[in-house]
Amino acid sequence: MSDSEYSSPYTSESESDDEPTPPPAQAPIPRFLGNWELVQVLGSGYSGSIYRAVNVHQRSSVVALKVQRVDHECPTNRYERYLYPFLQGGKGMPRLYAGFVHDQWDCLAIELLGPSLDSLYRKSGNDTMDLGSVCSIAMQLISRLQTMHTRGVLHRDIQLGNCVIGLGPNSKIIYMIDFGFSKRYIDPHTNRHIPDSREKRDFIGNYCSVNVHCKGRVPSRRDDLEAAALMLIHLLTPRGLSWTRNGVPKTSQAHDLLITEKLLARPEDLCHGLPVEFEDFLRSCRRLKFAELPDYDHWIQAFSDLAVANGYSGNEAFVWPPPAPSVSHLSFPQSAKSHSRRHTMEDILAGLTRLKFDAEPVLGDRTNVEAAAKKAKEYLHKSAERNAKVSKSGDSVLAGRTSKSKGMLLADLSTRASRAGDNGSLATLVKEFNQILQMNSSRTLTKEASRFLDVLYKQLYDPSVFIQPVKVTRTRSFGDEALDAPANAKLGVVARLKFDVRKAQDNKALAALVEEFAKVTNRCAGRSITKDGFAFLDGIAQRLLAMQ
Repeated sequence: MSDSEYSSPYTSESESDDEPTPPPAQAPIPRFLGNWELVQVLGSGYSGSIYRAVNVHQRSSVVALKVQRVDHECPTNRYERYLYPFLQGGKGMPRLYAGFVHDQWDCLAIELLGPSLDSLYRKSGNDTMDLGSVCSIAMQLISRLQTMHTRGVLHRDIQLGNCVIGLGPNSKIIYMIDFGFSKRYIDPHTNRHIPDSREKRDFIGNYCSVNVHCKGRVPSRRDDLEAAALMLIHLLTPRGLSWTRNGVPKTSQAHDLLITEKLLARPEDLCHGLPVEFEDFLRSCRRLKFAELPDYDHWIQAFSDLAVANGYSGNEAFVWPPPAPSVSHLSFPQSAKSHSRRHTMEDILAGLTRLKFDAEPVLGDRTNVEAAAKKAKEYLHKSAERNAKVSKSGDSVLAGRTSKSKGMLLADLSTRASRAGDNGSLATLVKEFNQILQMNSSRTLTKEASRFLDVLYKQLYDPSVFIQPVKVTRTRSFGDEALDAPANAKLGVVARLKFDVRKAQDNKALAALVEEFAKVTNRCAGRSITKDGFAFLDGIAQRLLAMQ
């Protein structure tokens, strides 16, 4: 549905100050249709009209009655009547009470709901929506799409006007509405995913994906998610996304200009100044293959974590008007598990001296490797071969995993690093770590990246004993330096580390350098990794290869 149509067809209040009027018809819509009396126009547009209607036999029964001529050239009511049974019972899916034809009118009696997000956004008078509300919308919208997709249905018209809130006890739940352009993506005859094609599609929405809008592809699950990502970015962008500001293009030339603008808009430009999760989400959607299953749960959790990090509850409940965020003290990555006291590196090293390392292979000590069990040798050999294949070229390191988010890739990398058994395998993983850090415009040392450095330190210092990784947090260490070191101090330290890594004689020396790099990066405001930082990581990989 385009912006020129009514924006919230099942709502209990009119979306504009002026009373909307039904579109011209060959005959006026009668006051009574079946068992329903029409009492108020809620919205109208090209395809039909929506009324608040009451049941003539039970006046307490109030619905949103969607009315359309049976001979309409775009019979969306007929399409919705077919799809509603697949969606019934799902959270955030409106209930269909009745579907019937009365004379020349095709009618759907649907659950009456509250105002649309478009209405709330416009009436707020603000250029943007607050981050807490957007995170709640993100969590619920992704969850609604997961419900629809699990039941084999694509929405294909994601927009603010098609997301409404419930009434009464359901006022914090966001509902998806208007399934007139929805479609099943599972072929009912073959039970298989529909094929990719360039089948002509007349309808295009504001947040339609680049693949569908600019390249003429048939929509799939990835395109619903990309439309959701663009809608979220729109809410946080002053005056919204640029191509939405002039309404629906009136000429083919204007439409061509819109397509060009949308095609050239890079994720890093669209998300400039926004939390990196939005850019990651958009990129992840665009990397999905046509029939690939999105990781809904990961992104729901990602936006919950983002809300918590900025002082909001992290709950998906949509509260409007939005409450003010609480003061957040978490301005840097925190370990999930809190400790009763802060451990310094000296504490860790002192504990290691009391551990027994007998008969355990140590990374870099070839004599112990010879004594390892045959099964372990075979595992390490296969691991090395697998990692070597992945590292044949720079870009191929991420091959096969590009549909995952940056955080997911880093988490996977940490797991693989904890199992690495030789310097060659670790070198491959460090190279991959360096590339993943640069896969989007953010250069922040995130909690997932810090976790990898923790595991790398453990493997370099002594892989023979599993040490619970110690989170390197922004704390004072080795003296009385300030909590937040000045930026130039960080630059000087990292530049030195870039050269020191070339002189490291063994793995423990590399471990000390990794520890220092993590500490100085975490201590500085922003926790950004500089060009020297990436050179340092590359140096670690090269030195590991030289010492294997």
